[in-house]
Amino acid sequence: MTVTGMVSAASAGVALLGALGAVGFRNIFHNILCFALAMLGVAGVFLGLGADFVAVVFVLVYVGAVAIAMVYAVMLSQPLDQAPAPRRIGKIAAAVVIAATFALALWRVMRGAWWPGLGWGPAQGAAEVGRHFLTDYVLAFELVSVLLVVAMMGAVMVARRTTEGGGRW
Repeated sequence: MTVTGMVSAASAGVALLGALGAVGFRNIFHNILCFALAMLGVAGVFLGLGADFVAVVFVLVYVGAVAIAMVYAVMLSQPLDQAPAPRRIGKIAAAVVIAATFALALWRVMRGAWWPGLGWGPAQGAAEVGRHFLTDYVLAFELVSVLLVVAMMGAVMVARRTTEGGGRW
């Protein structure tokens, strides 16, 4: 195995551990930190694949997303002085079985699929990717930005929702 392969494998392991921590811990702050660790692991995989621009953009976007998620998590989570609701072992077991079934099905599909040569040329730089974003894929780029703004507005509305005083908002 080459050094690049080992770095990619280690990064994938970090991403997997971060993802498990993101869904396994009970403290919302720990969940968010593990999510950030998982995203850094995915960025490391991109670096191992030679997609340095994608890796840097991935880190920048998800660092911003994690900061926003932390703000909303604090606003939406229950106070720390309240006891957390107990976890049911049946739900945990069902989640593990569903996740394992999905992972096995995905593994079988990936192993059995025929992967034609992708025919990619030399790696494109940031200027070329930016030109594609603002010329060939401008509609998709703008739709994603509108979707993110709408999601932020929805999160603010959910955070401001009250049940006191008879009003919904």
